[in-house]
Amino acid sequence: MSNGQTQQTVAIPLPKAKKNLVQIGCICMMLSVAMYGLVFSTLTAPILESVNAMGYVGLFSIFAALGVTIMTPIGGKLGDIIGRRNIVVIPGILCVICGIAFAFVRSLVPLMVLRLLISLTQGAFTAAPYIIMGLINERKDVPKAMGMLAAAIAVGGFGGSIIAGILTDMNMLTVAILMPALPLILGIVLIGLNMPNQKREGKVTVDVPGIIALSVTLCAILLSLNFGSAIGWTNPVIIAGFALGLIAFYALIKVEKKAVEPLIPLALFRNKNYTMLLAVGFASYFYQNAMNVYAPIGAMQVMGKSASIAGTLQMPRTLLTIIVPIIAGTWVGKKTSNMWKAMVGATALAGIPMLVMGFTTPSTSILVYIVALTVTGIAESFRSVSITPAAQSMLDPKDIGVGTSFVNFFNSLSGTVAATVFAVAYNMNTAADPTNVEFIQNGVNAVYWVAAIVGLVGLAIVIFFVRPQMSDKKQSESVEQKAA
Repeated sequence: MSNGQTQQTVAIPLPKAKKNLVQIGCICMMLSVAMYGLVFSTLTAPILESVNAMGYVGLFSIFAALGVTIMTPIGGKLGDIIGRRNIVVIPGILCVICGIAFAFVRSLVPLMVLRLLISLTQGAFTAAPYIIMGLINERKDVPKAMGMLAAAIAVGGFGGSIIAGILTDMNMLTVAILMPALPLILGIVLIGLNMPNQKREGKVTVDVPGIIALSVTLCAILLSLNFGSAIGWTNPVIIAGFALGLIAFYALIKVEKKAVEPLIPLALFRNKNYTMLLAVGFASYFYQNAMNVYAPIGAMQVMGKSASIAGTLQMPRTLLTIIVPIIAGTWVGKKTSNMWKAMVGATALAGIPMLVMGFTTPSTSILVYIVALTVTGIAESFRSVSITPAAQSMLDPKDIGVGTSFVNFFNSLSGTVAATVFAVAYNMNTAADPTNVEFIQNGVNAVYWVAAIVGLVGLAIVIFFVRPQMSDKKQSESVEQKAA
């Protein structure tokens, strides 16, 4: 392909050397995001134990999720304002500073504040690698690029947690906490030196009221969801939290309708094709909390397996998610129709394994869990290379930044909602006696059934809504190419 042709199909054409360096930088950014997530998950107990604050495990985890959920949509819009390079460099540097400070602080309140700041800064740049990959690659190469990011997340999460555990056992907790900053620094340098700072021309207005309304909405609703199952859904504080969230959500819609530069362009949600893809992404991500939290419970408490065996459940899955996304991305990039087929795999291969696991008994073989979770690795590979590129193809170029951020936002929101729904399903079955094996069996099976239903609903959306939409889009593009 000639350079002229490339410039017509690539939003930000770069020389091959610079493009490769920017792509490596994006991979490093996602390595760091995954490492921070899994390292902190692995080290939550040792970190809080070091400050005699084990009672704050739940709040620590909420802060980790809340910052990313709030800042992901805001970060996409900020990238439009301050530029794609700057939305990586500035929050990235702040994240490094907070991460280094976190490694040396040994007091609860500063630790909580720093954990929230790390989460907020990560949320600001988490969507940037996906957006950048979409801007510097031709459309046919975008799924493969997304596959590389998915593989980076798998490597960073799996490798990061193992290395962090080893370092902690060697009494090197500080080094373990500092470790995720290394790929982040490399990513900042590579993108900062080789990526032009593309941003919108002309005067830009920051939608401060929109940011405040969105933050209040998410904080009120998500904190109420998280604490509701613990202190009771009828608790006045929880009811007030939901009420505040709904009022703030109403205010957000009003503010965004009047905003000159809205944080959330409401027109995005009038795009039925895009909205359906958000729903598919939500459904295909929903099962992950069931896999991460309740599969080990089922293995240990129902089947009677050891913690070490429960810890190996996801190993084959992780190996697949390192290798398969790049292969799947190449396949998806060859034909438009492969994109919706990949979404069929993303939803079906998440829902069906959950359905199989929904029949757990003490006599169930641990191989059932291992095989089922391995199959979800294929589903995750298909999800990572199909939904984001498809969403980008449905958007106008001016909306790609915030549109891509909202795909990531719905993924994180799916995980938060899933955690709450699963907790309710589990607690309803185990409330009478949390130690009773039969009740635990019923609880984990209920969780798997809910996860299966959501995944299969996603499959129905793909078959009955997304597939026809993508077929119509393909025909439209074919007609335009012939006319050209």
